[in-house]
Amino acid sequence: RIRKVQREGCWCLILLLILFKSKPQMSTPLKIVFLGTPELACPTLEALIKDSRFEVKAVITQEDKKVGRQQLLTFPPIKKLAVEHNIEVFQPIKLNKDSELIEKLKNWQIDFLVIIGYGQIVSQKVLNIPHIKPINVHFSLLPKYRGASPIEQALLNSDSETGISIMEVTLGMDQGPIYQINKIPINSEDNSMTLRQKLADLSAQELPESLIKIKNKQILAIPQEENLATYCQKITKEQAEVTPQTESAKDVMAILKAFTPWPGISLKIKGKNCKILQAQENSEKHLPAGQFQIESKKLLSNIPIITNINKQASQTFHWYFSLLNSLFIAEKQSFAELKNNIINKTPPAIPCSAKLNRKILCTG
Repeated sequence: RIRKVQREGCWCLILLLILFKSKPQMSTPLKIVFLGTPELACPTLEALIKDSRFEVKAVITQEDKKVGRQQLLTFPPIKKLAVEHNIEVFQPIKLNKDSELIEKLKNWQIDFLVIIGYGQIVSQKVLNIPHIKPINVHFSLLPKYRGASPIEQALLNSDSETGISIMEVTLGMDQGPIYQINKIPINSEDNSMTLRQKLADLSAQELPESLIKIKNKQILAIPQEENLATYCQKITKEQAEVTPQTESAKDVMAILKAFTPWPGISLKIKGKNCKILQAQENSEKHLPAGQFQIESKKLLSNIPIITNINKQASQTFHWYFSLLNSLFIAEKQSFAELKNNIINKTPPAIPCSAKLNRKILCTG
């Protein structure tokens, strides 16, 4: 009888051990400090905040800046999000020289530094702080388009696809080994704003799971192929001026997509900047550089400035006008007035304005 009780007790103990092991164990959240500044980084930060597997200890971002005509002191987008979630925010002028903040990062015993568009070079001393790795999400298919403007560069080159690269941060600019690459197609209607949002959402979707896999050594970093590396520079307003007489319609469309919404593109009309807000490539019309064609309501040219014309006559009018010596823009004119001006080679006396919302049709 004693042996029977012992056997039954043994089985109960085994059953308890099985139940204990099968019960999900509560693991300690991975500690993260997030370094970022722009709107582009916000979806990823929010995804990490909402994921119970992570604890975002703090956000490090750039200083508040004066914005707009009234020069109002404004939070960086990432700071605004962090404040909404009661996360501590630090804005050092130079992180690498802020010994107090660096010491605090060490004391937190963080697992990951996550860096997206921070805007400062991070020293090796800071990169060595996390127990696991410093991780960056770069918005290109590395080693292609290392640098400050990978999204714009993909559009300028009319690439068919782009994506994100999840990588270890090293001192070299975007040169670290890559853990994961995710691709998306670039659609014909994409511009820098829409593509930026798609890639930001992709980063938010992919990074949390990638961090878990990196921690568990389920994915390993692969060195980049240096011989395939290309670089891109920071976008400036000076790049936004087009010269359609020497650029094809395809080129102008690529520039417009890359620089929408900022800095926008423009061309000079009689010495004045005229901003192009919308454009459409027309493959049916092929005009030589420096010529306009008026067809019904639309002013066609390989120069992508097309304005809305108030057509008061029902007939269709075709006219070719040489722009080799002069350039003009039609705005707020009746069809008859425009027709008469072109016949007499008299440019409409209308000032060019960057604020006018023009309909644009580009051919070439």
